[in-house]
Amino acid sequence: MTKSVSTSRYSRQIESLIEALLGLAFLVALNAAFFPDDPGYLSVSPHPFLFLVILIASRYGTFDGFVTGLLSAAVYVGYLFWNKDLGGLRLTAEWSQFIPAYLFILLGLLLGEIREIANREVLRLTQEVKDLDRRTGELTRENSLLQQVKDELQQRVLSADDPLAEFYASAQRLQTLSPEEAYPAVMDLVARFTGAEKFALYLAADVPSQMVGNAAGRVFTLRLSRGWASPEEFEDRLDEGHPAVARAVERREVTVIKDASGVSSGDILACAPLVDASRDEVLGLIVIERIPFVRLTQMTVSHLFTIAGWVGKTLADARRFDTAMDARVDDESTGTYNFRFLTQRLAEEAQRVRRYGGSCTYLLVKLVDAETLPQDDSRLVLGETGVLLRRLLRTVDVVGVHREVGAFGIILPSTTVSQAAIVTARINESFRKSFGGYGSRFAHLRLRMGIASTTGAEPLSEARLMEESERLDLRTGR
Repeated sequence: MTKSVSTSRYSRQIESLIEALLGLAFLVALNAAFFPDDPGYLSVSPHPFLFLVILIASRYGTFDGFVTGLLSAAVYVGYLFWNKDLGGLRLTAEWSQFIPAYLFILLGLLLGEIREIANREVLRLTQEVKDLDRRTGELTRENSLLQQVKDELQQRVLSADDPLAEFYASAQRLQTLSPEEAYPAVMDLVARFTGAEKFALYLAADVPSQMVGNAAGRVFTLRLSRGWASPEEFEDRLDEGHPAVARAVERREVTVIKDASGVSSGDILACAPLVDASRDEVLGLIVIERIPFVRLTQMTVSHLFTIAGWVGKTLADARRFDTAMDARVDDESTGTYNFRFLTQRLAEEAQRVRRYGGSCTYLLVKLVDAETLPQDDSRLVLGETGVLLRRLLRTVDVVGVHREVGAFGIILPSTTVSQAAIVTARINESFRKSFGGYGSRFAHLRLRMGIASTTGAEPLSEARLMEESERLDLRTGR
């Protein structure tokens, strides 16, 4: 390592010396060719040799700057004494004549030392970066090893002879299901791990309790049931007027018959609330009415409590996801707005035209034959088309999905039909450049467009604008 560094240093010094000699030779030749009346640039300030010293010293370092300054000073002094009587010069020479020579040497030393300091700092920081990278790599490998050990231990624990291992795996899969898919899975879990023969799943009603007869407190409606001989065996609705339901809702825990006073034989045997922990809200109930041959044990209650917890989390996550999706205004597949938002904006523009006059044009752009593409290619074309449309339109224009994927609706405020036709030409030309061309697998794709406009003299609603544009009377091809 040391030998390699030394060799590199010597090679750089030789390189800097060659550059200094070539630079001096160039300046001397330039002086002789173009400035013969001023040999050595003695009357030029600042002296050209200074630039050579600055370049060499700032690029290579102290030694190289010093050598370049020394060579420049020697050449300068040589020019100073050229064709002059040395004896007379000793009497007439002034010390100020030698200032440039001193400057060459001092400037070379100073700039070179500054460069050396910077080099040392860079080397130090580079070494620190290498050390940090090495340490990061070691920590990454250690973390990967620990993760493997953790996964292996977890797998061993879950696969051990634990009566809850299989139950845990089954319940954990609930979080990947939608509510409609989760309901039958919940019933399977209850039947398998509690031994219940007659049980039902109730969900919290959306209507207030005072609107449902003489219901007391929260109202729960029947969603699924098993083990009944006739549908009438389960109540369509349960409310907090039932002691077991009231206790389960109040305490957020599984209520069994011995905990609920006033429960008659053949009524609810166990009631487990499905709780959204983030909102402290009961989303539903798991109600068991019959477990044959055995009475409820602590393990059965634990299983039921765990199932209810997982189901409550699944339903809460699904509802939050649905709420978030309803609030979205963008379409993920195209990168534009969704149809619901597009309809709202078109209604606002149509209302503005009716009130204040002006014009608004709705442009429908439909991608023909996109359904023949593979799924990955279709996704690529739709996304690129959305980007293309957004790039071509103004800031005030709105582009979104028109009813279905593959059709785009564009709102052009304060735009007439003739002005919109110019926009269609730009869209068609850009689409042809993006997806056309010889050998392109998208060469068969084409656009069909429809235009509808509303003005203060002939106002149209957003529904009429969309219907008019869907006639696709303007056709564009390849």
